[in-house]
Amino acid sequence: MKKYDGVKALAFSAIIAAICLILILITTFTTGIGIILMLVLPLCAALVTLHVSYRYQLVYVIATLLMSLINFQLAIFVVFPSLISGIIFGLLIKKYIQGYYIIFINAIILLLLQIGGTYLINVIYNIDMIKSIGQLLKLDSVGFEKIYFLFLFAISLTEISLTYLIITNELKKLNYEFNEKMNQFIPILIFTSLSIISSIIFTNISPLITYLLIGSSFYFGVVLAFYIFSFYKRKQMIIMQCSLYALCIIAIFILFSYTPKNYSPLLFLLIPFSEILMGIFIIIYQKIYRKSNISESIFD
Repeated sequence: MKKYDGVKALAFSAIIAAICLILILITTFTTGIGIILMLVLPLCAALVTLHVSYRYQLVYVIATLLMSLINFQLAIFVVFPSLISGIIFGLLIKKYIQGYYIIFINAIILLLLQIGGTYLINVIYNIDMIKSIGQLLKLDSVGFEKIYFLFLFAISLTEISLTYLIITNELKKLNYEFNEKMNQFIPILIFTSLSIISSIIFTNISPLITYLLIGSSFYFGVVLAFYIFSFYKRKQMIIMQCSLYALCIIAIFILFSYTPKNYSPLLFLLIPFSEILMGIFIIIYQKIYRKSNISESIFD
């Protein structure tokens, strides 16, 4: 990858910081477009991390944070979490971490920082961010409180996924190698299973955590579905998995009215659970009929 040093590195960091300042100013004086800042800032921080050395990264972070102090609430809830997430994003790419984990780890980090920002703003300004965001989205405040972590997680996943898509598609032209091909079928199968089990365990403990874990189950479930649909018997896998999806949706509709309200969200776990069943089927098929290693033969 093309790295900048000296004056070029400082100029590059200054240009990215200027872009961030413009976005911060627009967000401060124009309501309703803060989502743009949330989507762009991690990308900017990741680009700086990949292009310049640590000292220039530090200059960029300090400059952006100082500029964001014109709106302290925005700095706490959006700018600081996005900067940290973007920098860690770039560092994980340098460490050759697999793409699925980069997205998930960064989404969790961004989520935790925004949760911290939520309660810090409440302490400093006595502003209930959960209620404010719920009112902005015109959602029932009680119901939104339960899914607040899941909401932030979904936004974080969107931000990081967008950053990853842009960087992987554009920076490959600079001869930078990304870890996208390493087979993670078994680990993803395990993470999906653990997320589902954890969701069930936390049902009577914390609705906030339960919904968040359901969200993580779907994230790993989507990745697992990619592997299932990439199996060498592609047409058969698509037919079998889509049939399971249809059965799960029918089961959810039928069981929803009979399930206690506290447990009804767990019904949606049937969808990632169907992918676990397919994953187990693939492993058994490989071992019995092909007598081959799943990590070597899942793809064509």
